[in-house]
Amino acid sequence: MEALTELCDLIAENPEQFSEKLAWICSRCPPSESLMAGSPRVSRSQLNAVLAVARFLARCPNQTDHRQRPQSIVLEFLRSVPASFNQPFWPQSYGHDAISAFYVDFLGYVAKATDLSPDFATVVAGFAGEVVITALNYDGEGSGISRAFLMALSQNFPPILPSDAESLVASLLDQFMVSVPVSTPLSPREAGAAASETSTSSAQSSPISVNHYPPNDISMSPANEVSRHSGSSSAATASSKGSAVVNGGSVAWKSGIEQFGVSYAFGDGGGAGGVAMLRQQVSSFEEESVESLGKQEIAFKLIAHILDKVQIDPKLVDQVRLITKKQLQSLPVFLKLRKRDWTEQGPLLKTRINTKLSVYQAASRLKIKSLSSLDSEGKSSKRLLLEALALLVDASEACLLSVWRKLRICEDLFSTLVAGILQIAVTRGGQLLRVLLIRLKPLVLTACAQADTWGNSRGAMFECVLTTSCEIIEFGWIKDRAPVDTFILGLASSFRERNDYEEQVNYSA
Repeated sequence: MEALTELCDLIAENPEQFSEKLAWICSRCPPSESLMAGSPRVSRSQLNAVLAVARFLARCPNQTDHRQRPQSIVLEFLRSVPASFNQPFWPQSYGHDAISAFYVDFLGYVAKATDLSPDFATVVAGFAGEVVITALNYDGEGSGISRAFLMALSQNFPPILPSDAESLVASLLDQFMVSVPVSTPLSPREAGAAASETSTSSAQSSPISVNHYPPNDISMSPANEVSRHSGSSSAATASSKGSAVVNGGSVAWKSGIEQFGVSYAFGDGGGAGGVAMLRQQVSSFEEESVESLGKQEIAFKLIAHILDKVQIDPKLVDQVRLITKKQLQSLPVFLKLRKRDWTEQGPLLKTRINTKLSVYQAASRLKIKSLSSLDSEGKSSKRLLLEALALLVDASEACLLSVWRKLRICEDLFSTLVAGILQIAVTRGGQLLRVLLIRLKPLVLTACAQADTWGNSRGAMFECVLTTSCEIIEFGWIKDRAPVDTFILGLASSFRERNDYEEQVNYSA
C-alpha cells in the first residue's frame, strides 16, 4: 500500500504526465457491476486501489480534467457502503480494526475532495444522507461494522442536504440519546445531615478532599470572593446565594452538584442519607452499558458535524441544547465519585470512566456548537449563554477537583470546557464579560491551589486556565477594561490573603 500511496501522490502532482498510471490504478478498483450485485465481495488489492483513487481526489486540484473517472469510482463505492456492513464483503484477513481504519481513511479523503470540488460535494450530498441513515438503522449481523462506519463519520463527515440532516438528527436523538442518570435529591433533613457529616470529615479521607482557605474565614472562599471583588454597584455582582445581577436581571449560579442536592466537599459523606445517595448515583451510572455510552459519543459527534454544515429546524436545535444541558449537569456528580465508590474495579472501571468522559467531551463540544446558532442580540440568547457559562464553569471546577483529573481524557475534557468559556467571553461584543470574570475567578483560584500546579510541572489544566485567562484579559482590556481591573485586583488580593494565612500557620508551627 505504501508504494501505491507514493505513486498516487506523484500522479496528483502531475496528472497529465502520469495519466496512464492513474488509469491503471482505476482499473484495479472493484467494477461498478460487482458493487451493485446482491452480495458483493472485494479483495485487499481492490480496497487499496479505492483508497489510492480517493487520495488522488483529495490531493489533486479541481481544475484538472483527470478527476472524472476517479470521482465516478469513489461515488460508486460510497453508494455501496451499506453492502459493506456484511462481513463477507471484506477480505477474510480484515478484522474490525482493519475495517475501521479503511473507513477512516476513505471518508477522510472524501471529505477533503469535497472541499476541493463544489460540484463533487453537491453530488455526494445528494445521497450521503441516505447512506448514513441506513447505517444508523442497520441491525443485522454486521452492526459492529456499521458502528465502525458511524465512528469514522464522526471524524470526517461528508456534505449533506438540509432535509436529510434534519431526518438524521431526529433519528439520532430518538435512537442514541438515553436518559441521563439523575439521582433523586436528598430531603432537607438528609441533605443537612450529609453536609454536616461531610464538613467534619478528615481531609485525608479522600485523595481529592481539598480546602484551600483558612478554616474560620469563609470570606476567602470563591463563593464570597465574587461579591467582594465584583466592582461598583453598577457592575455585575454575585450574592452569597450564588446569584449574579446583570443589568437589573438575575441569573442563578447554582453548581451542578447543588442541582442534584449533593455536597461538593468530596468527603466521605457518612450518614444513611449520604450513603443511600451515593449508592443511587453509582447504580444510575453503572446501568449505562459501555456500548450504549459509545453510541452516545458517536451521536453527539455526528450532530455536531451536521450543525457545522447545515442549518436545521430550531426546534431540533432546542432538543440538542436540552440534552447537552442534562449531560453537563450530571458531569460534576460523575466526577465526584471516587474509585472505591464504584462496584466495578480494575480495567472495567477504567474503561467506563474513559468512555463516559469521552461522552461528556463530545456533549460539551456539541453544547458549544449549538450556541453559534443563537441570535447574537436576542434576550433569549443571552439567557442561554449565561446558562451555558454556568454549566461549563461548574464542569471545569469538577474536573479540577476530581480524582480522575490526571487522566488524559479528563485533561482533554477540561480543555474543551475552558475553550467554551472563552468562546462565550468573546460573543455579543464582550457584553457578558463582567459576569464571566466573576465566574472565572474561583476557577483560577482552584487551579492555582492544586498541589501539582507548582514546580517544574504545573499540570495541563493549570496551563489551560493560564492561557485562557490571558486571552480573556487581552480581549477585555480592549472591550471593557473596568471588570478586567477588578478581576486582576481580586486575584491579587486572594493570593496575598492566602500567603498571609500560610505565613501565620508556619509561624505558629
